[in-house]
Amino acid sequence: KFFKDKEFLFTKIEEWQEGEDADHMHVVGSKITGVIYQDSTTYPHDQKGINQGESITFKVRKPISAFNGWKVFQTAFVANEFEKVSIWGDFRNQLSVKVPSLQPVQN
Repeated sequence: KFFKDKEFLFTKIEEWQEGEDADHMHVVGSKITGVIYQDSTTYPHDQKGINQGESITFKVRKPISAFNGWKVFQTAFVANEFEKVSIWGDFRNQLSVKVPSLQPVQN
């Protein structure tokens, strides 16, 4: 529900690596970071856009080359399907998001 009615602005891409330790890492996809630039979610007390500006990193099982046409601070995208979303951390303030894909928004 959190991601419904939100659009992100692409800010960064890097390899997503996993492994037992630093010597045994392998690339499993890409990490796409985006900032919420449009939040159309309806919140209690008629608040609007309270998450605008928040940054979220999405783990996508696609190579970096799948995002070759994306331009930093120019490509808007949405997340519609999710493999796993987890809240973690000492204060439960960290978010881990794995998605099969991200869809660019045509302006």
